[in-house]
Amino acid sequence: MIIRNVRRLYLLTLSLIFTVIFFSEVYAQPAYAETKIAVVDVEMILASSDAAKSIKKQVDEKRAKFLENVKKEEDKLRTEQKAIEEKRAELSKEELIKKAQEFEGRRIAARKKLQDKKAKLDEGFSKAMNKLTETITEVCQEIADEKEFDLIITRQNIIVGNNSLDITPEIMSRMNKKLPSLSLK
Repeated sequence: MIIRNVRRLYLLTLSLIFTVIFFSEVYAQPAYAETKIAVVDVEMILASSDAAKSIKKQVDEKRAKFLENVKKEEDKLRTEQKAIEEKRAELSKEELIKKAQEFEGRRIAARKKLQDKKAKLDEGFSKAMNKLTETITEVCQEIADEKEFDLIITRQNIIVGNNSLDITPEIMSRMNKKLPSLSLK
């Protein structure tokens, strides 16, 4: 008898739960958020904007000059090393050690000088790219304010989406006007 009452209570509870779920599903209205979304291809802007192209051109020029300086330093050090090796028989052990130490000091100084130049080039590139990224953000914010977008996301974060959401051309146009070039410092 107790088992029957427990079963009845259990069945009654289940039927009540299903009834509530059924009516809540039938009468529930879906809630849609009215969110205006836009998409921007940041990678394309970082690669194709006028400022990005000017940065790339400057980096290429400075890198070529840097590699030229590296080659000159290497040639100069090889010449010095050959000269020391040729005089090896003529020099005393102390003089040879002294020349070798002086050569090693110049080699280390040249390496440090080249590393400093490379670090300076990398730092300039990094600063320029940060400025470019900041400007992209500013332009996106301007457009979001003007067109009342609630959200602007990058194309890289989208798997599927409507192309009408893409505002990359407008951002590119404004970027090129606002920041036509950037100089590496």
